[in-house]
Amino acid sequence: MQYANFYSLFDVSPVPMWVFDTDTLKFLEVNRAAVVNYGYSKDEFLDMTLRDIRLAEEVEQVEKFVSQNAETGSYFRKIFRHRRKNGEEISVEVQSNLINYKDHKARIVLATDITDKLKAERNLLKSEERFKALVQDGSDLITILDSDFHYQYVSPASVKVFGVEPSFFIGRDPFQYIHPDDKERVVVEAKQIWSKRKIQLSPYRYKDSCGNWIWIETCATNLLNDPAVEGIVCTSKDITERIAADMIIRENIERYNIVSKATSDVIWDCDFKQNRITWNKALKGILKYSGKNQTTFDWWKEHIHPEDQEKVLEKFQRHLDEGKEKWSDEYRFLCGDGKYRYIFDRGFLLVDENNAPSRMIGAMQDISKRKEEEQWSKLLESVVINTSDGVLITDASPYPGPYIVYVNDAMLKMSGYAEKELIGKSPAILHGEANDQCELDVLKEAIEKGMECTLELKNYTKNGRPYDVSITICPVTDSKKQLTNWISIQRDVTKQKEYLNAIEEQNARLRNIRWLQSHGVRAPLARIMSLVELLGMSQSKEETAELIDYLQISAAELDQIVTAIANETPKG
Repeated sequence: MQYANFYSLFDVSPVPMWVFDTDTLKFLEVNRAAVVNYGYSKDEFLDMTLRDIRLAEEVEQVEKFVSQNAETGSYFRKIFRHRRKNGEEISVEVQSNLINYKDHKARIVLATDITDKLKAERNLLKSEERFKALVQDGSDLITILDSDFHYQYVSPASVKVFGVEPSFFIGRDPFQYIHPDDKERVVVEAKQIWSKRKIQLSPYRYKDSCGNWIWIETCATNLLNDPAVEGIVCTSKDITERIAADMIIRENIERYNIVSKATSDVIWDCDFKQNRITWNKALKGILKYSGKNQTTFDWWKEHIHPEDQEKVLEKFQRHLDEGKEKWSDEYRFLCGDGKYRYIFDRGFLLVDENNAPSRMIGAMQDISKRKEEEQWSKLLESVVINTSDGVLITDASPYPGPYIVYVNDAMLKMSGYAEKELIGKSPAILHGEANDQCELDVLKEAIEKGMECTLELKNYTKNGRPYDVSITICPVTDSKKQLTNWISIQRDVTKQKEYLNAIEEQNARLRNIRWLQSHGVRAPLARIMSLVELLGMSQSKEETAELIDYLQISAAELDQIVTAIANETPKG
C-alpha cells in the first residue's frame, strides 16, 4: 500500500523524477513530467542510462560523481546540464538521495528545469552591467535620494561635474548646495514628486568643489515603491554653457518684457561703466523733470530722500556685489516740482563676460497714493485696536454662520474670552442661554437682508456674568458690492441701564409723594379749614372748646402725613 502511494505521488509530480541504478546508471523508473520535459517515451527512458541525457564531455564526470555518492549514500543537490531528445541543452537543478528499489541499489532524482531562470539571471546581470557602464562612463550625473531628500547613491560623474567624489554626498541634503536665490523655488518644485511620478526641475545653480556656481538641469522619478530602487532617481546635466549662450537672448527678451509691462512708468537704463542713466519720457511726466533724458548715476543717488538714502544705497550695493539678477525697493524721490513722491523701483541686472555688473534696466512707479491709503489703513487699524468699544468682525457665510474672524482687545476684556476662544466661533457664543431675546430676531433679519441695525442685547461673559450691550452691525462689501464681512461695534451699557433703573425708581417714589400730597394732605386740611370757619361762627364756650379739640386732632393728623412725606422724599 505504501509503495502504491509512493508511486502515485512519484508519477503525478509536476517536476521530472526518475530512479536509476547506481552501478549501471540505467533508468529504472521515470514519471510523466520527465517524459514530457525530455521528449522521450517511458519505454525509451527505460532502455537508456544517465549517460544518454548528459553532454558527452561530462559523462566521465557523472560516472565518477555517482560512484562516490553510492559509497557515502549522501543526499546531494547540484546543477547539471542535460540534453533533450531533440538535442536542446537545458540546465537542471538535481536533488538526489539513495534508495533501495526492487532489490537495486538506486538513487531517486528530482530534476528541476532552471534554464529560463538562469537565462533571466544572466540577462539581469547583463542589464546591470550595461546600466553600470552607462552610469560610470556617462556625462550625466545619476543620483538616488531617500524620502527625506538625502543622497543614497551618487554616480562617479560627480567628479566630472562637481569635482567631488561620490562618497562626499552620501547622506547629505542636496538643497544646501543650491544657490540661495534658487533654493526656495527648487524646494517647491521638488515637493511635486509626491503627487507626480516624474518631474522636471527648472534650471538652478549648484556650488561645485571650488565654490563656483554651475547651472544644473534635473529630471527626477519617484521609484520609492520599486523594491529594486526604493528611492528618487535623479538625472542631472551641467547646462552652464547653454545658460551663458542664452544670456544675450534673455537680455533682449527681459528688456522687452519690462518695457511692455511698464509703459506708464519711468523706464530707465543705467550704464555703470559710463555712470549714465537714460530715461524715457516719463521722467518729465511723472518725475516732473523736463528738458533731459539722461542723467548720471550719482544724480539718482542724490535725489533719494535723506532719510531713505542710506538704506536704499546699501541694499542696492549688496545686490550688485552678490550679482542678483532682480532688484527692487521703495523710497521717496525728489521730483522736479520740489515734492517727494513714494517710488517703487525695480531693475534687472546685466553682467559682462567677467560676471561683473555692467548695466541695469528698470522701471519706477509712483506709489504715493497707495502709501496714503496704507497710512489711512494703519490709522483706522489703530482706532479699532485702541477704542474702548468692543469690535468684532465676522465673515459673511450663511447659516450656521457667520463666524468670528477678528476681535479687538476691548472685546476680549468685555467678554472675558481669549482671542483663540472666539476666532472661528459664532457670535451666538456671547448670548449664552439667553437665546430667546426678541432683539435676536431683529438681528437675524438684518443679517439676512444685509442691512445695518442697532439694538440692545444681554450678553454673558465667559464666567457667566450677564451684561447689557448696545450693538451696531454694519455690512462690508467688495468692489462688486458683494457682502464679504460684518463689523459689530459693541458697548457695555450695564451701568447706564442701572442708572436709568434708579431714576425710574426715584420717579415712582415721587409719584407716590404726589398722590399722598393730593389725597392724604387734602382731607385733614379740609377739616381744619371747616373747623376754623365754624369756630368763627361759634356762640358758646362749650361749642368753641369742642371745635378746638377737633382742630387739634386734625392738625396732628396733618403733621403725621407731612412727616411721612418728608421721610419718603429722595435726598438730592
